[in-house]
Formats: sequence, C-alpha cells, structure tokens
Amino acid sequence: MPGVKSTHRWRLPEPPERAASALSRELELPELAVDLLLRRGYSNAEDIRAFLDPSPARLRKPDTLPDIVPATERIIAAINHHERILVYGDYDVDGVTGTVLLVSTLSRLGADVIYYLPHREAEGYGFSMKGLEFAVAQGARLIVTNDCGSSDHETLAAAREAGIDVIVTDHHEIATDRRQKPEVRSQKSEASADQSAICNLQPAMPLALVNPKRTDSKYPFRELAGVGVAFKLAWSVLSALDRPREELIALLDLVGLGTIADVVPLTDENRILARIGLTAIRRSPRPGLRALLKVAGIADKPLTGYSIGLMLAPRINAAGRVGHAELAARLLLTQDESEAATLAAELDGMNRSRQSLEEKILTQATRLVEVGGLAERRTIVVAAEGWHEGVIGIVAAKLVDRFSRPCIVVAMKGDNGKGSGRSVSGFNLHTALAACSGHLLAFGGHKYAAGLSITRENLPGFRSALAEYADGFPEEVFEPTLHIDMVAPIEQIDDAFVTAIEKFEPFGPENAAPLFASLGLEVVGYPRKVGNNHLKLEVRAGKRKLEAIAWGRSSEIINLGGPVSASGSISASTSTSPVTLDACYTVSRRTWNGRTSTQLTLRDFRTSE
Repeated sequence: MPGVKSTHRWRLPEPPERAASALSRELELPELAVDLLLRRGYSNAEDIRAFLDPSPARLRKPDTLPDIVPATERIIAAINHHERILVYGDYDVDGVTGTVLLVSTLSRLGADVIYYLPHREAEGYGFSMKGLEFAVAQGARLIVTNDCGSSDHETLAAAREAGIDVIVTDHHEIATDRRQKPEVRSQKSEASADQSAICNLQPAMPLALVNPKRTDSKYPFRELAGVGVAFKLAWSVLSALDRPREELIALLDLVGLGTIADVVPLTDENRILARIGLTAIRRSPRPGLRALLKVAGIADKPLTGYSIGLMLAPRINAAGRVGHAELAARLLLTQDESEAATLAAELDGMNRSRQSLEEKILTQATRLVEVGGLAERRTIVVAAEGWHEGVIGIVAAKLVDRFSRPCIVVAMKGDNGKGSGRSVSGFNLHTALAACSGHLLAFGGHKYAAGLSITRENLPGFRSALAEYADGFPEEVFEPTLHIDMVAPIEQIDDAFVTAIEKFEPFGPENAAPLFASLGLEVVGYPRKVGNNHLKLEVRAGKRKLEAIAWGRSSEIINLGGPVSASGSISASTSTSPVTLDACYTVSRRTWNGRTSTQLTLRDFRTSE
C-alpha cells in the first residue's frame, strides 16, 4: 500500500510563551481554547473576554475621523435647506450596503435624497463623470460618496466646477500616482507618508474627505470597510441631531453584512461590527434581507462568516457582476414583502448566471495555464477576448488555489484589457504591480488582490517583468502551505471546546478559522466516497472517535486499506491492518437528520511515519 502523501507543506507553530492553565481556570474555558488564544496574541483575561464577547460599548465615536465635522454640518445644512443630496456608491456588497445605509438614514431625517450606483463594465470603479452628469441633471447640490472617491481627482474637480459640494466617504488608499487607481475592494497597503494626491491637487479637493487611511488621520483604526465609514458618518449626523439611539442600532445589519463581505481584517472595530451584525441580520426587519436569507437556504440556520461571505454576499454581488447593482440596492431598500421576494429570486438567478460564466472562464483559463506550461513559472498572467470582467477576480482566486501562484486574469476588448489579480501569502501584489507599472495604464489594490488596465501590446512585456520581479523571492513563497495554529490531541476536542471555538466567529482575514493538526490518528472502519469525489471517514485517538470529511479526496480510498467496492467504500474482505494518519483540519458542528455531532474538515492528511 503506497500510503497517502500531503498536498501542502505544513508550517507548525511555536509553543506559546505562557501556560494556559491559570487563565483557563479564571475564564472557565477549556485549556486548549485558551492555549489557542494565547498563540493568537490575546495575552490576558481582559483581551480574551473582549475578543470572545465583542461589545458595542467598545466602538469608537466618530469624532476623530478626518473631516467628520464639516461633513456632518454640510449634511445637516442640506437637510434644513431642502437641498437635493445624491449618495454615490459602488457595485459590490460594501458599496451597496453603505449606499442603502446612508439613503435610509437621510430619508428618515426628511432629506431630499436619491442615489446612484455605477455600472461595472460601462463605468468601472470610482466616482464617474457619468454619475456626476446624473447628479447635475437631477439637481443635486450635495454628493456623498461611499466606498469610492478618494482618488477620483478629475471628477471631483468637475463637481466643483458644476457648483456641487462633494463629501467623500471611503476606506481605500489614496493614490499617489495618476496610474494608481484603486480598482479592488478592501485596500490594505500602507499609504506613503505625506504624499496624498488629493492634497497635491488643490482644485480637486472635496468639501470633506472622510477616510481613516488619510495620512493625517488621527482615527486609531485604519481598516474600517466602506460601510463602516458610512456608519460613522450616520452616527455623527444622528448624534448631532440628538436622534434616538435605536436609529443607529437599526443600521447594524447593513454594517455587518458589508463588513464581512468586503474581506477587511476582522479585528478591532470590524470584529465588533461583524459579530453584532450577525445577530442584527438574523433579526433584521428588512423584507429584502429576509427574502435573501430564504433563497440562499439559510433562513433557519445559524449565521456565520461562511454563510454571509459565500451564500448571501455572492447573490448581492451578482447584480453588479452580471447586471446592475441597482437591483441589489432596491432589494435592501424595499418595504414590500412581495417585491422583496421577486427581487431576491432575480438575484438568485443572476448568481447562477455568474457561476456559469465563472466556470466557463475558469475552464478556459486553466487550459491556457496547462497548455502554455505557465504553472512552471512563479507568476501566471492569462488573457483572452470575450471574458466577462465581472467574474475574472473570482477566476483569479481559484487559479491561485489550484496553482499556488500569484495569478492575473485579463479580459481583453480590442486593444485594451482590464485585469484582476489575486496573490499568495508572502507576495505583495500591489507592490509587484508598482514595480511593473511602466507596462500598465492603471493599477490599484493591496497585497492580496489588485486590478489593472493594460494594452494588448504591453501584455508580453508585463508578463516578463512580473516574472522577473517574482524571481527575487524564495521558492517557499510559491509552495502551497498550511499555517497550523496548534497541534491538538483530539481527546480534548469535546463539546466545550467546540462551543469556545464557535465564539471566534465570524471568521475572516486576520481571524481565520483555527487550523489544527493531530498526529497518529487511527482510521476506524471503512472510509467511503460521498458526493462526487469526497472522502468520509472516522478517526480515533485513545477513546475519542470523530467523523471527518476531506473534500475532493475520494481517490485516496485505495491508499487507506484496499480496493474500492461498487458503493465507493473499501472492500471489507481485503482491508488490511489499521492505517494511521497525520491530519490537518478545522472543527465544526454538523447537524444531519436531527443529530448534531462534531466533525473534522480535513484540509490535508498523510500517512503517519
């Protein structure tokens, strides 16, 4: 029997500097859970309590956000003078929820408010001239952007020429180079000190630039999502008008949804907003959210970061990817149950269309990689005519998962193309694009995701330049690697431990689902194939036995004890002595036919040495 080989390099952790036993007793938590928290940097009881039970009381007041005072005053003046306000948003979940949040708040305050969301293909990301023309035509005297605008100097200048005040609320880095235009969400790269292009272009300055990533910002937390910045502005306006606290609380469902979907670091205030947002989404009175939960099949299930990020968010994003994001905004704004059900069903259909498009492009892109031998290179750049730019970012992410290389997928239209890239840990994609910027028309992003514009004739040079840049990195950066939180004896993975781990939710960037490793697990009984190609088995250590599943690994049955029967299980007549495995996994609860049990989801496994 050849045995099972791991598909990834396992990076095991160093032991914590402090023993967990004393804190375990003080906090009345399983020692294994406290050990994990110590490894993640929560070093005392107060920090651990704040992490496990995030409190709204720890949210910071908006007072120290840059330009929050003039922004608040101008909005109140517009309300008092019955000036038309246009909220200009973005086509992703963050932009849509931020737009709905501001429109809902201003409407409740009696403002004359309308909104505008750009079309992804026709206008692209950012505060567009077409959007400004719409504002002029509608008689708007004040524009409030959300999730965009920090680097849209030309449109800001044109708005000033048109006599329209602009308040920018945003969370993206402020470009220092005209070629740099943030075209992807969740910016994380560090801003260059004292180089804000907004500040260098005085005619293009908005009336207020509310962005925690401004180099002169005194706000302690830089990583708010766009909807988080919108929430802070709403907070400031409601507070200035001495409105009831309940009006602010009513916005938390939108804030939680947008924050989780935008893949911002789920630390500090984002963790608080995401956690309380999960509860707010479940209790939301919005007909649109309730209808969306129903079509996603999670109306009666516990909400997690996974269910928001992979079940709700894609349906909202589908509108902006293959249609128009205005449909998603209508869903979240409607008060009519029947309309909500119709719109949710339409979004669900769009999501299926998106999945079909994505699968088609992924198949074509994968073939280009394999036929061209691109997987042998350290970076992958694929391009083709006719690819839908609304789904190329998802395709790039799936190529990274498959090939463990930074990947850029370019949708060509004639002589020009728009690309979306995703990267691996240890390779800053934004920095890489900056090093190759001479080949690009425009680019923007952060270390793990980026967008770009390029001419067809510059594609070969860009491929070569990016590959040359990657040659300066150690080989291990481009090897598939699992960063394991801790080695855990499965005897300690009991109900109390799983309950403690569930309090880590919602999982996301900088708060990933804990990854454990256990060594020398005995395979019990007969592993079997489930679904198309998944592997189901039981493992045991001592007296503790747990179910485990490995997605896409049913082909390993032959290496776990014998030939496969017609049913997809190991043939009992030929199974050999017990097999022992080293396994790398996450832990969760699974409910099936009314029975709830603990399950290990195997990320990788290998035959024990």
